[in-house]
Amino acid sequence: MEFLLDITTSLKEHYTIPGIALIVLMLCAFVAQIWRYVAYARVAGFRLSRRATCREQEPPVSVIVPIFSENQDYLDSGLLTLLTQEYAAFEVVAVYVGNDDNFYADLKHLHNAYPHLTTTQIKFSPRYPITNKTALNIGIKTARNECIVITSTDARPASERWLSLMAKGFMYGDIVLGYSNIEQQPTITNLLFRKYGFTDSLAWITSSIAGKTYGATRHNYGFTKSLYFSVRGFNYLSLNAGEDDLFIESIASATDASIVLSPRARCTEQCWGGWGWYTDRAKDMLQTRRYYPTYARNYTDWELCSRFVFQLSAIATLVLMPLELKILAAVLIVLRYIIVSFALMRAANRIGERGIAAWGVLFDLIEPAMRIFLRNSKPRRADNQWR
Repeated sequence: MEFLLDITTSLKEHYTIPGIALIVLMLCAFVAQIWRYVAYARVAGFRLSRRATCREQEPPVSVIVPIFSENQDYLDSGLLTLLTQEYAAFEVVAVYVGNDDNFYADLKHLHNAYPHLTTTQIKFSPRYPITNKTALNIGIKTARNECIVITSTDARPASERWLSLMAKGFMYGDIVLGYSNIEQQPTITNLLFRKYGFTDSLAWITSSIAGKTYGATRHNYGFTKSLYFSVRGFNYLSLNAGEDDLFIESIASATDASIVLSPRARCTEQCWGGWGWYTDRAKDMLQTRRYYPTYARNYTDWELCSRFVFQLSAIATLVLMPLELKILAAVLIVLRYIIVSFALMRAANRIGERGIAAWGVLFDLIEPAMRIFLRNSKPRRADNQWR
């Protein structure tokens, strides 16, 4: 005890109590940061095949895609990426919301070349807004197969094996979650929001691997019809969002969510603009965040908080403390960036998200301000507006 007391007294005299508190704070924040990014190693090492199966083989699948506008480009190319998937037993259910009879005739005409295409139309009226949930509900009821995969007109499968990999996920659970990224473009804005989406996806993927599913991506997920109708369909009907996260969180147990992590199983969302489009998209996605369980709302916030504390305490140590502690702070800063970059690079390679992990230092500095800005901004659309 005397030895420890002597050391404590010596430290107090040499570094002062505030100095010791600063070092302890820096070390605690460093440990919290490393713990978070070590958890991301689960993504790189995750193998769905290690789980017990609930089906003996890949089942027939129905792919549902709502079409909310007369998008001729999607009709000519985007829809074909679904219809030409390399899978033996599947159908595509296209739910057209609109009043253009010529467009719907063109859509139905594709059935001649692709008999596995099923179409249905919902007439649009300004008096009775049609939400994405309404269109999906019609598509699910129309689908002939038990296993449902949902995507959107904004995204394209990364490969012709996308559906076969998603279908394989149903061998291990009644909920299947795939990854979706943003189309890569040579701009800083694109890089920032791709990294923003990648970070958010890592959070819900890691949580789902741990048995706490709270999210998905609206371009790439699925579930069984039995599960859907057992809870009487989508929840939060007063909110024009949440079919890909609030609904999934409400029906997922610790074992029935299959996460399909493969570069060939992802979908890529197309970019339709610059900074304004990215921010509007991000704000729309934040509409549902207030309904998340506490652990999910805090998952990203705790990492941001520990990162801010570490950076602030490390800078204070570099400025105010003696040389040996300056060296310690510098070593911890470098070590953290090495560990963070390595963890993000492994996770990014696992799901086919390339070219962003190396920019971790830049994103480290900008991300807190981005999240504060987006969370304090109003969403682009009202909750009940048609889209």
